[in-house]
Amino acid sequence: MAETNRKIIINNKTVFQSEPFQPQARYFTGFFGRETELAQLTAAWMAGNSSLPMCPLFIGEPGTGKNRLIYEISRRTGRQLYIFQGHEDVTAEDLACTVRFSDNNNSTMDYMLSPLVSAMYNGGICFIDEIGKIRPRALALLVSVLDERTYIDSTLLGERIHAHPGFRFVAATNTTDLNLLPEFILSRLRPRITLGYQPKEEIDSIIRDQCKEIRNEVDILIDLFWALWVEHGGKPGGITPRDAIYLFAWASKLSSFHQTGGIESLLMASHEKPYDLDLQHTYTGIKPEHLKLAFEILFSDNFLIKN
Repeated sequence: MAETNRKIIINNKTVFQSEPFQPQARYFTGFFGRETELAQLTAAWMAGNSSLPMCPLFIGEPGTGKNRLIYEISRRTGRQLYIFQGHEDVTAEDLACTVRFSDNNNSTMDYMLSPLVSAMYNGGICFIDEIGKIRPRALALLVSVLDERTYIDSTLLGERIHAHPGFRFVAATNTTDLNLLPEFILSRLRPRITLGYQPKEEIDSIIRDQCKEIRNEVDILIDLFWALWVEHGGKPGGITPRDAIYLFAWASKLSSFHQTGGIESLLMASHEKPYDLDLQHTYTGIKPEHLKLAFEILFSDNFLIKN
């Protein structure tokens, strides 16, 4: 989005909006399972003349698909998605409006609306990821956003910004950070939707979707993966989608490295003839030995894997 399209005027000040997040389609092709959670989120966001949308909180272990579910609801509802990444150094004004050095010779500083306020202004979805890592002092600014007032005050702008009727809010936190959220925020984040581990069948579907090019052999590799998983003490279905995707991606890259000549080609590379990191060769699949190696490397901290 061009900067000129992001400019708005607030209280006689020229302000730049945050850009919405646009997932690249090739990375987010299929969506499997989570229909119950998707339905709960959609129902919570429904609103009418006498009913305000609710502000749900997703709770789950890292990698269970909290973010992916938000991307999917944005796609299905056709609403722009603005993401604010929570961390310990977030200030209250970071949630509203900040300043940056300007690229314009006629101006010293530019005002920058946060993703939260940009979503409020445009009627988009605001997703605060890792909200449990934000300190209570900063979170206090959210109180008026999450209740019936639906506005936010910015000290920098000297303005109260009211939310567009189409504005929707959702947050997510890892299970371990849930107890760090103050009660004045927790009481406003309802409903709380817990995302557990997906069943084996859904994990299998996710892997098949990631491995479309080798659909004739992927079921054999999936069986090998689960055999390794159970052999090392894992429970069927007790893996996150993120870990499953990383495992097969890593195995694919190990296979690709082997096809390009492996370590011999790398050792012969030089500044004049560098090793090509862009995959130009024909993709032929994942070999079982590479899946086993990827498993040992990625899950060595999870299991007592013996050579």
